[in-house]
Amino acid sequence: MDGSGLHLHIGCGPKYLQGFVNIDANPLRKIDLWLDVRNGLPFRSDSVDSVYSTHVLEHLYPDELKDVLAECARVLKKGGGARIVVPSLSNAILAYNQKNLTWFSRFPRHYESLGGRFSNFIFCDGQHRTAFDHEYMREVLLSVGFSEVAEVREGESRLYAAHVPPYELEDGATTSHSLYIEAFK
Repeated sequence: MDGSGLHLHIGCGPKYLQGFVNIDANPLRKIDLWLDVRNGLPFRSDSVDSVYSTHVLEHLYPDELKDVLAECARVLKKGGGARIVVPSLSNAILAYNQKNLTWFSRFPRHYESLGGRFSNFIFCDGQHRTAFDHEYMREVLLSVGFSEVAEVREGESRLYAAHVPPYELEDGATTSHSLYIEAFK
């Protein structure tokens, strides 16, 4: 980031990004703001330039998801945007249909079967409450006040241009494990 504007990193976990307000509910992480985003964002309406979130939204129930994304839309300035990275339901289904056992990791549980690995990826031992493809994410984002939604790739960003925060793919698979979305207010 170039240091200008207000940029939020929601659910930062262990990945602290310079130039962002790093937000997490885990007080043991290096964060700028300890907050459960399901309770809202403590920023004025139309005051934030961007929101960045990787592999967080799938942990929310559908009503919580809508509330959090509505809060993101509320705090974003007109023309501001959100970059959202979540597990890709479409690519998991593609890998499953191709019987590509190696596409799926053995986290959080070790399964040899394709169905076990698929379930592992989608539900993550009960931690994931929602699975996304582009159309579903677009539907939710438009319903809460975003006006433009686009699927992008790792390293590609209209919102951050050359300063897009990297999200490392775990194994260099040719089909991404993640869905990358940018949405604008």
